[in-house]
Amino acid sequence: MGGLEGEGPDRLLRSMVVADSRRGQGIGTRMLAALERYACGHKVLALHLLTNSAADLFSAHGYSRLDRCAAPDSISQTAQFSTLCGSSAIYLCKTLSVGD
Repeated sequence: MGGLEGEGPDRLLRSMVVADSRRGQGIGTRMLAALERYACGHKVLALHLLTNSAADLFSAHGYSRLDRCAAPDSISQTAQFSTLCGSSAIYLCKTLSVGD
């Protein structure tokens, strides 16, 4: 399961979860691809996320690690950024291409 939060060109990728027993089967990769296709179809230019455990997965799919202060206001002012994820969470972002 997974979802996107927000409106406009920058969206927050949220709550992407794969059960422990199903990890390593490509489910997360397929889910991420589906979310990215959805985002592109809705004119999203960049996806942002915070993670404590899956930075390598996202990095392998073109997400770049950034300092949290680099997040646009529309992302940094979400509850996810401001209160729900601790300061140890890694911030990643990917610029999407129209037609992805």
